[in-house]
Amino acid sequence: MTGIYIHFPFCVKKCFYCDFYSLEQLNKIDSFVDYLCKEIELRLKQFQIKPTVDTIFFGGGTPSLLKPEHLDRIVNKLNTNLTIVENCEITLECNPGTTDIEFLSEYKSIGINRLSFGVQSFIDEELKFLERIHSADEAVKAINTARDNGFDNISLDLIFALPDQTKKAWSYTLDKAIELETDHISAYSLIYEQGTPLYKQWKRGNIKKIDDDKDAELYLYTMEKLINAGYQQYEVSNYTRNNKPSLHNLKYWYGDNYIAFGPSAHGKTGNTRYWNYRSLGRYQELLKSGLLPTEGTEDLEMEDILFEMIFLQLRAKGMLMKQFESYFGKEIADSIREILMKYIPIEFYKISDNLISLTQKGYCRADEISTDIMNKLNYK
Repeated sequence: MTGIYIHFPFCVKKCFYCDFYSLEQLNKIDSFVDYLCKEIELRLKQFQIKPTVDTIFFGGGTPSLLKPEHLDRIVNKLNTNLTIVENCEITLECNPGTTDIEFLSEYKSIGINRLSFGVQSFIDEELKFLERIHSADEAVKAINTARDNGFDNISLDLIFALPDQTKKAWSYTLDKAIELETDHISAYSLIYEQGTPLYKQWKRGNIKKIDDDKDAELYLYTMEKLINAGYQQYEVSNYTRNNKPSLHNLKYWYGDNYIAFGPSAHGKTGNTRYWNYRSLGRYQELLKSGLLPTEGTEDLEMEDILFEMIFLQLRAKGMLMKQFESYFGKEIADSIREILMKYIPIEFYKISDNLISLTQKGYCRADEISTDIMNKLNYK
């Protein structure tokens, strides 16, 4: 099965920590939808057989700025050019400050069945620091209203390791998320992405990063608190209740195909990755000429595939050893097991017949463990 990712490149206000491509030009949404539908048609004509799709993800940006008629048009265009399975997971990222309550029931009738709210914090002072446009009360109201409108698969994003953030403050935000009984929580450490206003302020000395030990302490506390509250950790930063993981994100972590649309969007089909221009102007200019807005493609070598499988799968539920054997042979799969047992402390991982997974301690060292395995494999 294939996934679909659609990048919606507009925000009311761009957050100063965000590195995703977005613009504060809401007057261009109507024309963007026109061009997006054109890209869907052009790109999907490349496939001899209609792809069968079981996840669709509207990311951004702030896709909740799309009106129901926009979403209906996009979903219909996809439906015309793809085979969308029954009960396809269709996610819409939402900013609590732009979620129109009147639109929620219409979203559901269009087929949206999963909402992902960019809450980040339930403390107003922290939201102001992050330059979010919503308040903590608005976030609570948006989530509760979504429940009242029949959405039974709701996710929220949270950010920790803010400058001077205390364990008590982070605990309050986690408690609020648990109290709301959302089905999925993504909890990320604040990243200082190069080129963002946050990064520039940090470099100038205007903002002091939280130290690494404190960051690690908050991360371990997050795991402990959410697991004790009944959440299952199925990736380094992602937790689910009632067995409702993000099926779309699982495609990224386990190497499945996903077709991407919109400026700056990245897609993957087979062993080829492609990406679109990170410019709305260039994106529209090419489509206007009847050309796809693809900036580049990359054919993945087997070594690249091996590293990505190790790196991404270890960060998720674990490495699927039968999949490794089918790609690389039993010798490589056995070598990975041997490297773990010889070089990696036993408290960092668990091994079963078909799965190598990390423990909570191992999740804290996931990148380091992945790199160690690759360095010692010497795969050519």
